[in-house]
Amino acid sequence: MGIITISRKTGSLGTLVGQTVAKKLGMKCVGKDFIADIMNEYGFSKFNEIYSATPSIWDTYDELRVNTLNFMVKTIEAIGAHGDIVLVGRGGFEIFEDFSDVLNVRTNAPLEVRVKRKQEQNGISESEAIKRVKAHDKARKAFLKSELRHGYNNTQNFDLVINTGIVDVESASDVIANAYKNLMERGRNSTSKSLEDLKIDPVLQKLIDDKIKEL
Repeated sequence: MGIITISRKTGSLGTLVGQTVAKKLGMKCVGKDFIADIMNEYGFSKFNEIYSATPSIWDTYDELRVNTLNFMVKTIEAIGAHGDIVLVGRGGFEIFEDFSDVLNVRTNAPLEVRVKRKQEQNGISESEAIKRVKAHDKARKAFLKSELRHGYNNTQNFDLVINTGIVDVESASDVIANAYKNLMERGRNSTSKSLEDLKIDPVLQKLIDDKIKEL
């Protein structure tokens, strides 16, 4: 009983790929909205604002920011402990790095492809789409570098990197599903860490388990 994390550049269809993989494997797919709901129940109402902002050097010392992001990690760990989950976004790949029962995936696509998708999705001009995609990329890069200490474009952080500019969603989900099945059968030779080792607050775990059942 493991999980799959999917990190994605905006416009690379990572969420859709995650949802498709979850259906194929009989798992549940959760992402930013699910995590934000949990955070809100614990009083971290500014979670999305903090996550999306490009931090300054002073932000790294802000107590609210630090507490919010620390609780985000606890929430994601509790989601992982539930198992049978496809987790989209929010730096899950770093939190579960080298776990024997976690497959870490990255979806990507050329900038021009991602811009076109953003145009079609939001009905905006090309210039506006470029602006939004680049701003989103910048914010994610800054967050991962400042909070999770990982390079945004370092492919060594992932088991699979899939270019959805040339691989369609169905094919991408097949590759991920097969890789996950292989991981569950064989595990990783390089680590003994597993989701069973996580120490989770029982109250938080019950809340997350109950909410996942409702999906």
